[in-house]
Amino acid sequence: MLEEITVDFSEQVAETQTKIDRLQGIIYDIENQKNVLDDCKKSHIPRDTKFELSLSGVLRCSVKISIEMLIPLLEQNIEDNTVLIHKLAKELGIAIK
Repeated sequence: MLEEITVDFSEQVAETQTKIDRLQGIIYDIENQKNVLDDCKKSHIPRDTKFELSLSGVLRCSVKISIEMLIPLLEQNIEDNTVLIHKLAKELGIAIK
C-alpha cells in the first residue's frame, strides 16, 4: 500500500533566503566601506577634518567624526563583518577562500 508523504520546506527555505539576503547586504556594505577607507587614506584632507555621518537602524542619529577616528572604526567594522560573512557562508555551506 502506497502512502503519500508531504514535506513542507517553506520555513527552511525562508530562513536560508534570509541568511542569503543578509550575506549579500553585508558584502555590499563592506565593498562600500573599503572604498571609503581607501579614499580616506589616499586623500590629502587633513586628519582632523570632520565629516557628518548619518547612522540608521533602530536608533537614528547624526554624528561628526574626524578622519583620524573614522579610519580605525572602518577597519574594525570591515574586519568584524568579514568574520560574520565567513560564519554565514559556513551556515549556508558556501566555501570561502
